Amino acid sequence: MNRKADDRGRRASGRILRYLPPPILHPVVFSSLCGVLLALSYPRPGLGFLAWFALVPLFYAIRSARSGFHAFGLGYLAGFVFYSISMHWMTHVTSLGWLLLSVMESFYIAVFAWLVYLGKRTRWSAVFKILWAASAWTLTEFMRSEIPVFGFGWNLIAYSQASCPAMIQAASVIGTYGLGFLIVCANVCLAKLFLKEKKRPRGAAAALFTSVLLIICGVFVYGEWRLKGEEKPEEFLRVSVLQGNIPQSLKWAPVAREKILEIYSKLTELASLDMADLVIWPEASFPGYFNRDFQSETVKRLPVLFGTPLLIGGLHWEAEKEVYNSAYFLDKSGEITQRYDKLHLVPFGEYIPLKPFFFWLTPIADALGISDFSPGKDAVIFRWAREEWPFGVLICFEDVLPGLARGLASRGAKFLAVITNDAWFMDTAAPFQHLQASIFRAVETGLPVVRAANTGVSGFVSSRGEVLSTVKNEKEKETFIAGRATYDLPLTTRKTIYSGGGWRFPYFSIVLFTFLAVLMMRRGMHEKI
Repeated sequence: MNRKADDRGRRASGRILRYLPPPILHPVVFSSLCGVLLALSYPRPGLGFLAWFALVPLFYAIRSARSGFHAFGLGYLAGFVFYSISMHWMTHVTSLGWLLLSVMESFYIAVFAWLVYLGKRTRWSAVFKILWAASAWTLTEFMRSEIPVFGFGWNLIAYSQASCPAMIQAASVIGTYGLGFLIVCANVCLAKLFLKEKKRPRGAAAALFTSVLLIICGVFVYGEWRLKGEEKPEEFLRVSVLQGNIPQSLKWAPVAREKILEIYSKLTELASLDMADLVIWPEASFPGYFNRDFQSETVKRLPVLFGTPLLIGGLHWEAEKEVYNSAYFLDKSGEITQRYDKLHLVPFGEYIPLKPFFFWLTPIADALGISDFSPGKDAVIFRWAREEWPFGVLICFEDVLPGLARGLASRGAKFLAVITNDAWFMDTAAPFQHLQASIFRAVETGLPVVRAANTGVSGFVSSRGEVLSTVKNEKEKETFIAGRATYDLPLTTRKTIYSGGGWRFPYFSIVLFTFLAVLMMRRGMHEKI
């Protein structure tokens, strides 16, 4: 049976190789193809299944690499194609920023390709090579997400599965990075299965094929099992999210202030008719400094008038050089009882980092309207009249940080509120890619996520990553429309394995990578580069 499987594998490899382009074009074509497949895995169109074999063309290109530097360049090409396509929405803010971000993010896939090249030249067994490649991916993805200042965990490979709840439940155990590890393992197995090798041990093809099936089916079966498990909510909280759909060009215009407040006041009134326990406005929905602007008094009267507490995004002014991007909680009496100041600011968007080096960008930033905010000092758990319903707030891109959401969960939050403004990026894939991060934070922490976005996507995500309800119009459009959505949020107290310790998976993966790297160097298991 093993011999037959090997013969089938060789015949399949031969059929594939028959249709390949001329050898001189192989590396460039296949690296570019990898980038295109990765980009197509995310919204839009969001063909998540492509991620399970999107890296195979890159592995084929690396087989043709003449040196480590050549492999690095092929990886860089794949990364640049991927990021420049999937994050093309950045051009609506700045074309230069889009180019620089693509250039910077591509570096990590280039390093990954170089590491795969090193592993390819060893005399290791297939198992060690698979673990080497998967741990190398986890290392580079973890670095590009978590590195201080320039970390940007956007479009992680696991996020490609966000539209299929069954395929993301593994994140409740090993997190986003762990699911990414499994996806890369499947890619390596497929590459070794379909690409010709000089000496393939008997039964290797069958083992590789079985490994791919076990990974994909294992992830799916576990997901289905977890989704079918009964959750008995202790209580429900009725929450309304508002989506004002204020164009970015008008958001801070003095002449538009009255209209903006009128829109949100009307939406709040409609939410009160839904008998909401809590109404949430988006990030910076109040068009000014909430603690200094006289128009904030109008907003403070709304909870008194409608009998509903509000969570409002607005700026907070402490001093000329101390301004915060904040979330205010107004109780039923209209008093500000708590405030959260955004901790993780967007570099070159909300502040200029490393000013001794980038001071020359200040005039450009001022011309582009880039703010210079101060970072907050600590995360905040909002505790209010509903004592059993404390919650944490994430502002804008903070939901791409797994550690921040996990910290809120560990401090007793029963749900997470994400307030954001993605109007900058116009009617593109950006809001839907952003939603993927919220979905994974829900699965990892086991907490439902409530999203209020100025132009969408606003709605509710269950503790298992299912999108329960969103703001949409009669044509089912979810972005760049005004409206509200109200939902009865279930209160559950189930703690995930991820929160209990599974979040350490990337560190275990890095330890594995380090062990293999030391083994490689000590035993001289690679040829001269």
